[in-house]
Amino acid sequence: MPEIMTSTNPALAFAGMFQDPTNRWFALYVAVSLAIGCIVFAFEARQDPRLEQEGLLRYLFPKEIYTHRSALADYRFFLVNKLLFAVAFGALVAVSSSSVEVVSFALRALGPSPELPVPRAVAIFVTTILWALAMDFGLWFAHWLLHKVPILWEFHKVHHSAEVLTPLTAGRVHPLDDALNIVCSAICGGVVLAFCRFFFGPHAQIFGVLQLNILVAIFYLFGFHLRHSHIWLPYKGIWGKLFVSPAHHQLHHSVAERHWDKNLGFVFAIWDCLFGTLYAVDRRETIQVGMNGTEEAEYHSVRAMYLLPFVKAWRRAKVHWNSLAGSAIVHPPPAE
Repeated sequence: MPEIMTSTNPALAFAGMFQDPTNRWFALYVAVSLAIGCIVFAFEARQDPRLEQEGLLRYLFPKEIYTHRSALADYRFFLVNKLLFAVAFGALVAVSSSSVEVVSFALRALGPSPELPVPRAVAIFVTTILWALAMDFGLWFAHWLLHKVPILWEFHKVHHSAEVLTPLTAGRVHPLDDALNIVCSAICGGVVLAFCRFFFGPHAQIFGVLQLNILVAIFYLFGFHLRHSHIWLPYKGIWGKLFVSPAHHQLHHSVAERHWDKNLGFVFAIWDCLFGTLYAVDRRETIQVGMNGTEEAEYHSVRAMYLLPFVKAWRRAKVHWNSLAGSAIVHPPPAE
């Protein structure tokens, strides 16, 4: 879900991320993910005595991952990106969220609200579910565009260039990539919320915990920060078709072609089920994290992560335009 910054001062906004329950970087969500990692260790150590000998800290924070050049790039980019764009993204969320007002105005112009006579609890339940689904679909659709539209893929490569996964890899996202996610999710959520308000009137409210939609809060509390990690935590069977587990997203980062463009969902796996992009995690697979095995090293500096996507997108656009221009040339018939 979009991150909302509560200060116009970049440094305060950065620090506030860890104190704000509506932000995915809220300290409690990080701490719970760490605790779940400890529980996973306890289960795996029972089956693998070697893990128990190496110890919990070695399991949670393996040196080969957290000192890898890709991880070091994660740390630098996370710090710079959040400081530079914290305020800008907060403003973008506010602008995008105005979609609820625009749609509400249009609906009121069509006629008065019917204000369906349903119990308040029912209206809140329906609004909470539909808003979460709509926001999540917006994120799925933005992610699908980032993988399927060649120029957008050049910007999404920043995220997929990670060669190891750490929780801060979640922040290894180009600002234009982030912007597309914010706009799509805010618009989808805003449109659905406007319709709920139209049909349910003032009872169309979102039931929240920690100032957040309860479904999103639960998702963040179920090991969200393990999705960018080496710790395998799958949701199997029907649960794996309803919700995106950390293991789902880890496979999404695999260089293996069978995993490409799979598991695009954020909270719910139903969109991947519906559109044929789900890759089940019922069986554990050994994966190599990366993009295609050739370009990853190009993106391990902050400068490259910001600028290289523009360069590659421009090159790709030029090739496309040249091919269109070439196909438009009319060649005269050969002389007899």
